[in-house]
Amino acid sequence: MAAVTQHDLLERLESAKLKAQSTQKTILVSHRVQVDMIDPLMVFSNGNQLYEGHRSYWSDASNELTLVGMGEAQKFDIDGEERFSTIKNEWQSIVDEQLEDYETPYVFGTGPMMLGGFSFDTKKDKTPLWTSYSDASFVLPVHLYSCFQHKAYLTTNLFVQPDSDVVQVFEESMKEKALLLKRTAIEESEDRDYTLTEIEPEQWKGTVADTTSMIKQGKIEKVVLAREVIAETDEKISVTSTLQRLENEQPNSFIFAFERGHKCFLGASPERLVQKQDSEVLSTCLAGSIKRGTFLEEDEHLGAQLLSDDKNREEHAFVVKMIRDALEEVAGSVHVPNGPTLYKGRDIQHLYTPVVVKQAKDVPLMDVVQRLHPTPALGGFPQTESVEIIREHEKLDRGWYSSPVGWIDSHDQGEFAVAIRSGLINENHVSLFAGCGIVADSDPESEYEETQIKLKPMLSALGGSFA
Repeated sequence: MAAVTQHDLLERLESAKLKAQSTQKTILVSHRVQVDMIDPLMVFSNGNQLYEGHRSYWSDASNELTLVGMGEAQKFDIDGEERFSTIKNEWQSIVDEQLEDYETPYVFGTGPMMLGGFSFDTKKDKTPLWTSYSDASFVLPVHLYSCFQHKAYLTTNLFVQPDSDVVQVFEESMKEKALLLKRTAIEESEDRDYTLTEIEPEQWKGTVADTTSMIKQGKIEKVVLAREVIAETDEKISVTSTLQRLENEQPNSFIFAFERGHKCFLGASPERLVQKQDSEVLSTCLAGSIKRGTFLEEDEHLGAQLLSDDKNREEHAFVVKMIRDALEEVAGSVHVPNGPTLYKGRDIQHLYTPVVVKQAKDVPLMDVVQRLHPTPALGGFPQTESVEIIREHEKLDRGWYSSPVGWIDSHDQGEFAVAIRSGLINENHVSLFAGCGIVADSDPESEYEETQIKLKPMLSALGGSFA
């Protein structure tokens, strides 16, 4: 990799100012340097001094890439049904018209990129809980700390105007970099007591029963129903500490956090929606679940039970078919294994099938995200009819729960996960969400118990006892 120095940033800012003066446009300068590796959560914690309420965090399930976004060089907030295409076009205009060209070699997970996510349903009535989160909301961070394959990078994104004082912009950027990369102690997590409030669990079970009746009548094949639990404590909940516990307790998961002012949506999802890296697009079918065993023999027995269970196999097949069909529409041929295997989390195991497109260089990532959302694992099947039932009968505002969250860069590379095993922190309380796929033979009490299992990762990450 060619050496890149901080002095290059000042030269690039000066060059961008000349371009801004000649074009009368604002020009984006994106500057990346390799830096010493420190704990990404340390950078996230340091960033609170400069950019409280404006931080993003992403760690992929393979532990190869971690991203920490600080501040908002540019924010994209879109509401309405055209959110996918609007976000894609607005980002492309930044890349095509405002990004200053430079010759730094490309490294996956570095450089200018947007981090953010989408709501589950643009037509669902919004509640005050999610007012800070638009139907599509992405941020180009001022500073992006990236750890990729055991190397660390810092990307700085700065907009230059015709009258910008580039020396002052440069000096302020250097001061912020020093603060963000300072080795400091991460705040210790403290045990605390929480009060749990379940939102109308009996009504939710009744909705499950009503939905199974509709399925048996042939009106729909599968509907995913979610419910909400609120955990409240006496003190402000630490986002950094919660993320640290998620990282420690939920290996092989996508760990994410997106702050919007005093709220933060975060979680540990086992489910990739799609990744685009080089010319390959990879999606994951993760549907059908059962608890983990307390010892090896029990765990293997439960896994075998899941693999042979007709209800879960049927649920999984819905997801595989939909994802395969959606990818074939935009990319042509795809590769799908003959049957599922097991994906084992700490508290729960799932049926798992990867779907791969090998030659996908010209397939726009955002188009794939749009085609795939929501998968049958999060909405149901058929897609349109299941979402309509959720909109009418589910007694909560999902917001970003069960929606695509992730990142996309200036080379149309990136990754999105499905935001399950998640919660929305608001000062001293957090709304937690869990859902289940309802089919013809679903039992309301069993589905309720499954949601209890799915709530465990977030409850554990909060660190405390619950009453």
